[in-house]
Amino acid sequence: MKHREYKRINPDATAAILFVHGIVGTPNHFADFLSLVPDDVSVYNVLLDGHGGTVQDFSHTSMQKWENQVRDTVDELTLSHTAVYIVAHSMGTLFAIDRAIENEKVKGLFLLAVPLKIAPKPRMVGNLCKVYFDKIKPDDEVALAAKRCYGIAQDKNPFHYFGWLPRYLELFAKAKRTRKRLVELHTPAMAYQSARDELVSTASAKILKQNEAISVIELENSGHYYYAPSDFEYLLSEFQKFVNQIG
Repeated sequence: MKHREYKRINPDATAAILFVHGIVGTPNHFADFLSLVPDDVSVYNVLLDGHGGTVQDFSHTSMQKWENQVRDTVDELTLSHTAVYIVAHSMGTLFAIDRAIENEKVKGLFLLAVPLKIAPKPRMVGNLCKVYFDKIKPDDEVALAAKRCYGIAQDKNPFHYFGWLPRYLELFAKAKRTRKRLVELHTPAMAYQSARDELVSTASAKILKQNEAISVIELENSGHYYYAPSDFEYLLSEFQKFVNQIG
């Protein structure tokens, strides 16, 4: 599967939507959302540095590079648009919150699986092993969803993954910093948290609810990557409403 960023800038558009994927993720995560964005709204579905390539590529990137990349992309979009909206998943939501706090042209957030508190579950390890060894049964929807959202080329050498530890330590540190500054967020935000998330703690939803600018919706039958059909249908309908408000 190819992992490429997608950019569609309408020179007459006043608004733009930036999509930001999560750690070891891919812009493909938002494939079903892109078709719902009308042509009169610009789109930038970014590929974060170190993603879309090899395990070593990911080892050699950093949280700082990702933060700078998202900041520069938002700044680029605000030069030609009066409003920017951010749709993000997992780690990408942390960058989205930063941008909304620091850039007044960010007018709205659509957030999926905000990892303010990270608590990996045993089933997450199981899914990672299935993806790593490419041993996924055709009816294992949860593992298949994780594979579709995985943006790094497969590498069967376990020693190559040692360089990933700093990236995940950076993620934990970033989550802690975001928790502390969440009170600074005044931009309207929708946060969709999964009740069966194998990575994000349910405590994240409780923290988000403390901010009146954030509407928190819990998806009862979904995980970090997998969305039950009814939940996903609801999520797309909510995104359609979000897009309609932009116009």
